[in-house]
Amino acid sequence: MRIATWAQDMGSSEKPVCFARYAFAPTPVDTDDVRIDVTTPGNLFDPGARATFGVLAARDRAVPWSVRDYRGRTVRSGTAVVDPATREGAVDAGELPVGYYTLTLRGTAGDGVPVARTAGFAVQHPGPDPQRTTDSFFGINHHHRSAPGDAWDDSTKLAARAGADALRVDSVYWSSIERPKGEYQWPEASERVTADFGARGQNGLMLLGFGNSDYGNIPSTDEAYQAFGKYAGQVAEKAGGRIESLEVWNEYYGGFSNGVCSQSAKCYAKMLAAAYSGVKAADPNVTVVGASSFKVPLDWFEELFKLGGLKHMDAISIHPYRAPGDPEGVELDIAGLKRLMRQYSHGRELPIWITEQGWTSADRDGIGVSEQTQAQATARALLEAKAAGISRYYWYDLINDGNGPSNGEHNFGLLRKTGPEANGLNPKPAYLAYSTVARELTEAQFTGRLRTGECDLYAYTFRSASGSPGGGAVTTALWSGDRSGTPVRVRTGKPVTVVDMLGAERVLEPVDGWVHLTATGAPVYLRAAVDKVEETPLLSLSAPKDIAAGAEVPVTATLDNRATGHGDGAPTRRRTAVFEIEGERVTVSAAPGRRASAVLKVPAGDMPGSRGLAAAVTLDGKRAGAVATGTRVTAEPVTVDVSPEMSVKGATRTDRLAVTVTNHLPDASVGVTGIDWSFGDRTGTIAGVSSGSGGTVPPLATRTFRATVDGACAYAVRPVEVTARLADGRTAHDSDSFGFSPIARATPHLVDGRLTGLENVPKVDLSEVGSYNGIEPSVADGDMWATWDDKNLYVSAVVREKNHRTAQRIAWLPAGDSIGIGVQPGKPGEGLGSWGADWYMLYAGDTVTEGPGVFVESLPKDYPVGSVEGADVRVARDDEAGTTTYLVAVPWKRIAPLSPGDPSFSLTLTVNKNDGVERENNYRSLGLDGWQTWGDGLNNWKLVRYQQVQLTR
Repeated sequence: MRIATWAQDMGSSEKPVCFARYAFAPTPVDTDDVRIDVTTPGNLFDPGARATFGVLAARDRAVPWSVRDYRGRTVRSGTAVVDPATREGAVDAGELPVGYYTLTLRGTAGDGVPVARTAGFAVQHPGPDPQRTTDSFFGINHHHRSAPGDAWDDSTKLAARAGADALRVDSVYWSSIERPKGEYQWPEASERVTADFGARGQNGLMLLGFGNSDYGNIPSTDEAYQAFGKYAGQVAEKAGGRIESLEVWNEYYGGFSNGVCSQSAKCYAKMLAAAYSGVKAADPNVTVVGASSFKVPLDWFEELFKLGGLKHMDAISIHPYRAPGDPEGVELDIAGLKRLMRQYSHGRELPIWITEQGWTSADRDGIGVSEQTQAQATARALLEAKAAGISRYYWYDLINDGNGPSNGEHNFGLLRKTGPEANGLNPKPAYLAYSTVARELTEAQFTGRLRTGECDLYAYTFRSASGSPGGGAVTTALWSGDRSGTPVRVRTGKPVTVVDMLGAERVLEPVDGWVHLTATGAPVYLRAAVDKVEETPLLSLSAPKDIAAGAEVPVTATLDNRATGHGDGAPTRRRTAVFEIEGERVTVSAAPGRRASAVLKVPAGDMPGSRGLAAAVTLDGKRAGAVATGTRVTAEPVTVDVSPEMSVKGATRTDRLAVTVTNHLPDASVGVTGIDWSFGDRTGTIAGVSSGSGGTVPPLATRTFRATVDGACAYAVRPVEVTARLADGRTAHDSDSFGFSPIARATPHLVDGRLTGLENVPKVDLSEVGSYNGIEPSVADGDMWATWDDKNLYVSAVVREKNHRTAQRIAWLPAGDSIGIGVQPGKPGEGLGSWGADWYMLYAGDTVTEGPGVFVESLPKDYPVGSVEGADVRVARDDEAGTTTYLVAVPWKRIAPLSPGDPSFSLTLTVNKNDGVERENNYRSLGLDGWQTWGDGLNNWKLVRYQQVQLTR
C-alpha cells in the first residue's frame, strides 16, 4: 500500500512524533486505465521463485488474468481483486518452469472500452556474471536516453543478467563534451555511465561523434579534424582508464554523415587519424575501433584502406544488418572484408567487431518479424558471428526505443520499455535467446561445422577453454534454416543434455547410439561432443497450418520404421514410440518397413498467433526424442483471401479475382452462399456458390471461387474488396490493392538503340500507373516492360530524361541514374512478421569504369552483395531525343527460388535519378535524388508495396 501522511508541525522537527494522533488514508495510484505493475526488476524470475505482479486498475474491481507460455498455451489463470481505495491488486502465478511467458490482464481502458494489457516475463537461469568471465564477445547496445538517472543502473543490471560482458553506449557526444568551443566538460551522465562499467564488470565501448556546430558539424576542415582529435583525447583522459574502447563515429558510411564530406572515405580517414592520435596520447591502452559502417560496403572499405585507415584503428567495426532476412550468409561479407584487410595490411587482419546488428519486431508494415522470429534471429546471429571469427558482437539493442507497433526503430530491443501495457521493463523472447547463448558459449571457441548432408541444416561445435568454467566441454548448436521443421537424429554414445533456445533443459538417452530431435529455426544446444547429425523420418509431428481459436488441434504423431537414416539398410525389428504432448499420450508401433501414425488433440487456445506443439518421445522404452511442430491460431474460424489471376489466349487476356475461402475449423464444414466483390469502380457477385457442393468448404480445407473482371488496364493498381456470405449468417472479408499485371513470354532485343520483340506486350507506363518520390515528372518519365523466357527475366525501359549521369562503378548504381527491379517470391511481403523474407533488389545501368551491369543489394541467405554474374545489360543513350533505353536480362538461376515453374511472384519497377551533386565518390547509398516507380517498394525497402505479377504464355 502506498501511504500519504500529513501532520501539522511535522516538518523538520526533531521532536518525537506520535503517529496515533494522525489519520492515514491510502493514496490511489495515478492511472485511468488497467496496467501491469512490474514489481520484480525486468519481470525476470529465478527458477523456484514465485512469479508475482501488481495490478493497477482505475475502473475495475476484479481483473481477469491469464499466463501463456512461449508455445501459446494457457498455463495459469485467475482473477485479481482490486482495492477500490488504492486501485491496486496482485497476481501470483506461482512457480513455473524455466522459459518465456506472457501475462495478460483484461480490464477497462480510460475511455470505458474493454482492453487487454500484456507484458512478458521469464523464469531464467541468469547468464554468466561479467565480473567472473574474461570473454567479452557478448555485447549489447544501450542508449542512455532509454534509461536516464537511476534507471540506468537498473537496466545495466538486466544486461549483465543476460550475460552481456560489454556495452556500447552513446553518452559522450562531441557537442556535450566540448562546449563552448575549446572548453571541455564531463557531464554527470557521462560519469555515471563510465562509473557503472567498472561496478558491473562490463567493458565499455563509447561512441565518438557526432557533429559540433562550432566546427560546421561534420568535420571537413583541418581545424575540425584537429578539434575532433582533441575531443577524442579528452574523452579518453576524463574516463581515467575506465573505458576499454572508443568507436570513431557511427555509420559514417550510411545515414550519419552529410555535407561536403558525406560518406567520403577520404574525410573519414582524416578524422580517424586525428581521433587515433588523440586517444593514444591520452591513454595508449584504449582500443580504437574504426569504420563503423552500415552493412559491409567493400568498395568503401577499399578506399579507406588505400588511404591508410588500417594504421589508425585497433579493431574494425561493421553493422551487417540482414533483416528481415535470415542471419545466415553474413560470413560472405566477413570473408570479403578479411581479404581486403590482408591485401592492404601485408597479410594481417584486425579483429572484426559487429557493433550493431538486430531484427526489429515491428509489425508487418514496419518491415519487422514476429517476436518469436526475432528470438531465433538473435540466437542464430550470435552463433554465426562466433563461427565467422568475430571478436566482439553487440546486439542492437537492449531496450525498445518506443511503443509504436509499426515503427521499426521502436522495436529492436531485447526488453520492452515502460508503456501502456506495463509500468516497467519486461522481456521479449529474444532476451532469453541471447542469455542462453551467453550461458552456453561464454569462453567457448568455434571448432567446426558438422556435415549434415543438408545445406540448411546447421550443426556448429564449440569447445570451452580448459581453464574456463566449462573445463574444455564441447557444445553442439543445432538448428534448421528451412522454414519447416526437419526431423533429425544425433549420434552420441551416452545421455545428452539438450538445452532449448530459451534455456529449458532435458536429458535424452540414446537408442542404438542415436537421439532424435526436430531441428527448427530455434537453435538447441547439446552439451556433448557429437560426431554425426543427419535427417531421418523416424519420429515426427505434424499439424494443420492454421487452426481456429478455441478449437482442438489434431496433431499427427508418426513413427516411420522404414530406412531410418543414411546407410542403415532395411529395419529388422518392430519399433514402439510413446508421444506425450501437454499431458496427452499416444502409442505408435510400426513393423519393419512400415510407417504408422496416430492423432492426439490438444487445445489451440483462444489467443491468435503462433502455437507451438512439442512432444517428449519414449522410443523402445527410453526417453530418446523431443520432436516439435506448430500451427497458427486464427481469430476467425473462416478467412478469405483475394488475389489477381490472369490467363492469355492469343491476343486476349482474361482477368479474374481468385477468392480463396479457408475453413480453419477441424470438425465442421462451412457453407458459402455468395461472394460480393469490387475492383476499383467495378462490382459484382459470384453467384450460385450455394448450389450443390460448390459452396461447401470441408474442415481444414480451402476452396477458391473466381470472378471475371472486364476492362481492367494492365498494371493499374486499384482497391479491392471481397465479402463472403456464410450459411450460418456470418461474413468473412478481405481487402487489398492490386492490379492485373501480366509478364508476357517474349525475348526482347536492343537494335540500333531501339527495342524490338515487344509487340503486344503490355507496357508499364509510369506516368499513368506509377508515382514519384523526391523528383518531378520533368526530371524523368519512364515506360517499362517485363517479359520472360526459359532462361531469363527481362526488364526493358525507355526513360525520357534531359540529363543522364552515368555511375562510375557497378557498385554505385543504386545511387546513380539507373533502373531498379525488386523481386520477391510469393505475394507482396509474404513471410514478413513470421519467418522473415527473401528478396532481391537489383539495379541496372551503364558505368564509366566497368561498363554495363547489374548490382544486387539484397539479403537472401548465401547470396553475396555485388555484381550479378551472368546478367546482360545494354544501355543506349540518345542525347538529341533525351532518352535512355535499357534492356536487362537476369538469369532465373540468379534469382532463385523464382523460376518459370512458379509463375506468380511480386515485383516493383523503378527509374532512379542521381541528385547531380559533384562528389568524390557516389557510393551506393549516397546521391539518390528521387525516383519514379510502380510498386514503390524498392528504395524504401517496403516489401508490402510490391505488386503481384504472373508469368503468362
